[in-house]
Amino acid sequence: MARNGINIMTHTPEPTVGIASARALIDFFQTFEMTPKELAASLNVEETLLTEEEQRLPISLYERIWGLAQEKSQDSALGLTMADNDTFEDLGLVAHVVYNSPTLEEGLTHYVRLFSVVNESLDLKFLQEGDDAILRFQYFDHAHYNVSDMERTLGIVVKRTIYSIGPLAKFRSVLFQHSAPEYEEKYHALFPCPVKFDQPYCELRFDRSMLSLKPKRRNPHTGRATLNYANQILSRLFKRKISAKVKRIIEDNISDNQFDAEKAAKLLNMSRQTLYRKLKNDGASYSDLVDEVKQTKAFFLLLQTQTPLTVIAYDLGFSELSAFTRAFKRWTGKTPAEYRKSAQA
Repeated sequence: MARNGINIMTHTPEPTVGIASARALIDFFQTFEMTPKELAASLNVEETLLTEEEQRLPISLYERIWGLAQEKSQDSALGLTMADNDTFEDLGLVAHVVYNSPTLEEGLTHYVRLFSVVNESLDLKFLQEGDDAILRFQYFDHAHYNVSDMERTLGIVVKRTIYSIGPLAKFRSVLFQHSAPEYEEKYHALFPCPVKFDQPYCELRFDRSMLSLKPKRRNPHTGRATLNYANQILSRLFKRKISAKVKRIIEDNISDNQFDAEKAAKLLNMSRQTLYRKLKNDGASYSDLVDEVKQTKAFFLLLQTQTPLTVIAYDLGFSELSAFTRAFKRWTGKTPAEYRKSAQA
């Protein structure tokens, strides 16, 4: 990949979305009497990519499907519309695990752990702060931020939880990173709590007391079966995407100049030697992934912000500005100051 004439290393494969997660969006085209074969032809892809079980869609294709759906429907609030029309019969694999768990807390714990089965482009965290429980969604690469998909995702989580838990469901607020759209009133019609825009994360905050509640329609047998199947898919994803996992860990710890491959391997429950071997099998190396993360963040900070060079150096885990300058010249042939000046010219 090239940015402003500079080549950037890219070892991380494109994130994917599970076909079960995309099913409602693909089925939406039936509204226009459009068959999967016709949809595939419009997207210039094989029909089997949209129909066969266990397929995974590249995030770029998933975004194209959303774009085509909005074009066909002429509905700028399509994500909210789809969430509003969702039913409990529409549950995908991971949703079955969540709402067939013994308690909501156990279900949400599975949801976070299994979320890459749903969508690899998003990082999901489950937090507890005071009386609040929080589901926090954030894209690993903000370039993939999809307003409609986030509207639908948070909307169906709220709607299905209310259906599953009943009147004891108490939501505090829902937060979105994007600005308020012209159809803002539709958010207030769907979400039973305050809605905030231009936030640092997409979040759903709810009463912590809900965590001990038991989903009313849970089926232990369905829960166990879907959990086992989801774990198998997650295992296959992990084996195939080890470089993506490592890159995300590096991104989370890039400002810590003491963080190294040993610590990354520990977070993945493996030895450093095993980590190196798995990365090699994936066509990557730990040092190259560190360089890639640092380059990407450096370019963003230099081009999109006025952050001082010394602060950027520390944010990237360099002990001093001179070390950052040497690395940046190795990547681009220019100093950070020269690069920023030429980009602004």
